[in-house]
Amino acid sequence: MLLAGCSGGGSTSPPDPTAAITRVVSAGVTLDYFGYAAIVCGHDDPFDSENKTDYSDEVQAFTNANQVCVSGDMQVLENRLRKAASAFTPILYVEPVFFSFSANMGDMNPDAEALWADVRGAISASGVPSSDIVFYLVDEPTLRSLPLSDVSYAADIIRRDYPSARIMMIEAYHGPDAPIIPNEIDIWGFNAYTIRDPGSDSRYTNYLDLASDRLMDHQSLAIIMDAQHTPFHQSAGLLENDMAEVARNYLALARSRDDVSIMLGYTWAGGIDNLDEKGVRDLPQVVIDAHREIGRDIISK
Repeated sequence: MLLAGCSGGGSTSPPDPTAAITRVVSAGVTLDYFGYAAIVCGHDDPFDSENKTDYSDEVQAFTNANQVCVSGDMQVLENRLRKAASAFTPILYVEPVFFSFSANMGDMNPDAEALWADVRGAISASGVPSSDIVFYLVDEPTLRSLPLSDVSYAADIIRRDYPSARIMMIEAYHGPDAPIIPNEIDIWGFNAYTIRDPGSDSRYTNYLDLASDRLMDHQSLAIIMDAQHTPFHQSAGLLENDMAEVARNYLALARSRDDVSIMLGYTWAGGIDNLDEKGVRDLPQVVIDAHREIGRDIISK
């Protein structure tokens, strides 16, 4: 099983605006978690000169939930989970267990049950309770033509073995129509990049509100923070230093709502989807400092 997409590769800024709607959500959801994609995923940032594939030590002081990826070596996965859980909540990316993709088409992995049994064994051996894990089931299924019925089926497999599991999925923005949020999912989010202030972009907030209207009592939203810099950002008028402002704008948006439980930055390390994609750690110190400030603000509440 290889590392696949990590909350990236979606559209940039959303297309045409939708009409304003009234938001109705369950009370009591608070922003409790903050972290990043691909922290423990075997990914080596191409913008540094060191051979490093685990960034836990760099972010654990200001995060409390970070992505951990499955591995074909179950001993590696066991060790990843045990080490990660000592520092933060593992967001275990299990997409390669359940799904396969080719020619931009997705389908159930024919070996899903056998692979899932291996993963369950690694979880058990790690000693990390399933209640301490967020299962990140799939990234951008609609964009990649994976039927949501398959997403629901895979979520049912997870729930069969871990009845109290928290299951997350992330879509790419594909408005203006309201997204479909499977009932089996607990945390749902979407990504959209190169927006300086998502809270003042009606296309972004309207889509967020459309999603919120679909939430059931057990569900909440994830905000995917644009935490990278690419040539697309440059073309959109965003300089590297501007990503500090972007980060603070995402925090303001997440804090303004009562349906957001987690904010995840894409991304800390660079080069996950493209070699010209800089992560936060590759950007100026003002951006890094802003992220540390934001993370401490969230996890200290």
